[in-house]
Amino acid sequence: MKLVFSDLDGTLLDHDSYSFEAARPALELLKARGIPLILASSKTEAEMRPIAEAIGIAHPMIVENGAGVVGLDTETAFSKGNLQSPYSDLRSFLGELPKELGACFEGFGDWDTARVASETGLPFPAAALARQRHFSEPGRFTGTEAQRQAFIALLDAQGFTAVQGGRFFTLMPKTSKAERMAEVVAHYQRLNGGEIIRTVALGDAPNDLAMLEAADCGIIIANPAHKALPVTEREERGFILRSEQIGPEGWNIMIHQLVATGFL
Repeated sequence: MKLVFSDLDGTLLDHDSYSFEAARPALELLKARGIPLILASSKTEAEMRPIAEAIGIAHPMIVENGAGVVGLDTETAFSKGNLQSPYSDLRSFLGELPKELGACFEGFGDWDTARVASETGLPFPAAALARQRHFSEPGRFTGTEAQRQAFIALLDAQGFTAVQGGRFFTLMPKTSKAERMAEVVAHYQRLNGGEIIRTVALGDAPNDLAMLEAADCGIIIANPAHKALPVTEREERGFILRSEQIGPEGWNIMIHQLVATGFL
């Protein structure tokens, strides 16, 4: 069995327009071959549901930078209000920071929907969905490098971490898209009698790197909006490829390439 895991912003979705139309041929190809596409994004479940519906898929999804996963038998009840969510704990942490350090970070919880729309470039309704958070807090850190390290140390002491995405500095529990990818693979193995699963992962930003490294084949999608990801040992050994084209156009080409070579 084969599974494809994909980041959204700057990868399957265009960095500026948020469109995936350029990748439509490859999306239809995966569907025709019966290969599940697992979306793995910093976006919330509320944001990702309409995107999945527009693509025409109903598979598990890795949400909020890997801080949560939906569509599995192991998911939590945070979204149903039965448990205290990590997001509530993060907002409490931010409220208790020393004043000079707290002033260095602003997140979605500090912004109204209009500000989130302005910061992300999302339409107003989509920005409202982006504020429906359960696990993580994206935002901007404006302090010095010393202040950033002090901030991260305090996060770490409370059991949280921070990851840099294509746009935002995101606070979240100590987990990753890679860990959630392993959960999703295990889920499909249970459904398929322990069958060996081949994985492909596509991403563009530092928060995708662990997932790209953990996949059988990782694909770095070019995104000139931020610094390119570093070359790692797995890339030098040929397990990670790079697209020349950006966003969904690069996504489309690389998926077709993997099908042509028999990897997918």
